[in-house]
Amino acid sequence: MEAQDINNTQNALYLVSTPIGNYADMTIRALKSLQEADIIVCEEYKEAARLLKFFDIKKDLLQLNEHNESEEAEKIAIEILNGKKVALISDCGTPLFADPGKLLLEKCLEFNIKIEFLHGANSVLTALVISGFDISRFHFLGFLSPKKDIRERELKDLKYIERTFVILDTPYRLTTLIQDMEKHLPDRNIFLGIDLTMNNEMQLRGTASKILSEINTLSPDKKLKGEFVLVVEKKNNKI
Repeated sequence: MEAQDINNTQNALYLVSTPIGNYADMTIRALKSLQEADIIVCEEYKEAARLLKFFDIKKDLLQLNEHNESEEAEKIAIEILNGKKVALISDCGTPLFADPGKLLLEKCLEFNIKIEFLHGANSVLTALVISGFDISRFHFLGFLSPKKDIRERELKDLKYIERTFVILDTPYRLTTLIQDMEKHLPDRNIFLGIDLTMNNEMQLRGTASKILSEINTLSPDKKLKGEFVLVVEKKNNKI
């Protein structure tokens, strides 16, 4: 079987994975897709503009997020049907993975539009692999509730999960989340990856109490922030 020519492009929705922090992780295929796209659909203008400027790519940007996706999805799909090459990116990492784009994908499938997935860096897989935990089976939980009472109920339920699981959250809730875990999952072993792949990357391991102590040492004002992934070891494993 002959290798597919990377220059052979056609009208499709291109789901383009972008670096999770280190721009050196951008693939040749991803760059080519962005360079050839007529429209780049992004989660946030600021992050997308920074990425494109770094790679000297000048393209029209169209924002798509939870606030406008229901209105914009069909319009974007029609642009593809009319001959436009459209690339979808998220702020970082893999599009649609805990990010907007699901409605757009569904509309493209409804219109029988070809879908091209361009894989690349993924923060969840990065954290799972370097956690050192048993990841033969795991749960991806994504974002817990931002409401404290609901989040605490969710954490209480998580103590019964017998597989390694992964939690994401916004940088400003990092310390609060670990504090809640100290209360409800005090004996579980945790891996916390902050700003993975970047020069300031941090890897913290231990119980929630131990990690909180390290965070307090690193940031006495308790304002440590950074994009993070939290991996919790499966039940019954000892530290």
